[in-house]
Amino acid sequence: MIIFAITGTPGTGKTSVCKSKALGLEFMDLNKVIEEKGFYTGVDNERGCFIADLDKLKEYVKEEKEEKRGQKKGGNLLMVIESHLAHFLEPDVAIVLRANPLLLADRLKKRGFSVQKIRENVEAEMLDVILAEAVELCGIVYEVDTSGKSIEEAAFTVREIIDAEIEGESGKKEALREKYKPGSVDWTRHLTVTMKSVKCKVQSAKETIIYS
Repeated sequence: MIIFAITGTPGTGKTSVCKSKALGLEFMDLNKVIEEKGFYTGVDNERGCFIADLDKLKEYVKEEKEEKRGQKKGGNLLMVIESHLAHFLEPDVAIVLRANPLLLADRLKKRGFSVQKIRENVEAEMLDVILAEAVELCGIVYEVDTSGKSIEEAAFTVREIIDAEIEGESGKKEALREKYKPGSVDWTRHLTVTMKSVKCKVQSAKETIIYS
């Protein structure tokens, strides 16, 4: 059973990609699981989010993995988990979705995020916070820029990566790992704003858990 984590800063397209017909796979929405199962230790009223209990969440994913393994014999077994926390749950492969910070700010504004939350997430994206966490915690990491892609195009790329990993075609797999290797996205080349213009403190994805 291979666990694929679709992760990234809020607003990079994780949920849209996972729901797309172009991906065509079942997935576990971890934010929904946290809320419905009560897997949180408290509420951050200032940011309007739950503080996830990662130990309970990790155990739940492990149990679901074993149940799924028991239901299906043979073939390529896989599980897709989605959230900006997904890379904390010991996935076999992490796919980090990225988005140009200026585009990200616009998306989050349309979602009704507060100015503080927009600034925190934009700075986190500029500083590669989730990518750095994924590289530290996960053995295999892909970095996919969704900025110039439609949802279907981004989902197709993610599906291509998943298929290559589970089918074991070493040539294609290595080519994709090279094409989407961590560090392939650099926002400093595209932005006129500097880090000095970002005044808020970066919040780890582990600290700012579920945004409303």
